[in-house]
Amino acid sequence: MQNAPRGRPRRTDIDRLALEHALGLLEERGYDGLRMKDVAESAGIGLGALYRRWAGKKELVMAALRADMAQHEEVESGDPLTDLDAALGRIADAMPNGLGRLIAACLSQPNSELARVAREAKLAPMADGLTARLEKVIGPVPDARQRAESGLSYLIWSAAVAREGSDAQSLRDQVLSIMGATSPQAGKQEQQVL
Repeated sequence: MQNAPRGRPRRTDIDRLALEHALGLLEERGYDGLRMKDVAESAGIGLGALYRRWAGKKELVMAALRADMAQHEEVESGDPLTDLDAALGRIADAMPNGLGRLIAACLSQPNSELARVAREAKLAPMADGLTARLEKVIGPVPDARQRAESGLSYLIWSAAVAREGSDAQSLRDQVLSIMGATSPQAGKQEQQVL
């Protein structure tokens, strides 16, 4: 007969709670105002439990940003252009919230730890995802990454400027045009030219 484990039973929800509360406090207090102790208290978990999972604030924030990205991924529809358009819509929807603040930090303090974390955990994977979706629409072109980044930059700029009279779909259509993904057929024709 085996002995029962000693101590308290291990909580299986600690990771989820910690990441959710880390994101909430990041949005509320900013990166500099975020402390591991506050995340533990807010989530109702022990500080030691946080440090057993993440070495420090940077690793916790990166994990929280990555988990947030994964949560917003959607199942593919089978139509690459629809999937690319939906991904752009999710990015545009996130701009007024935490994503906009992360981008502002990257622009205002590009050498800060938050900017480095945001680029690595959020912006680079976002560009990777858009590049992969764009290539499904237009095929593997040498400048697919630059096109995706240009479209993402335009989307971010437009959201920051908040142009009046522009609806969300027309903005996404402009971004798709910048990326060279106005239609699957246009992408195939472009491939033949290259």
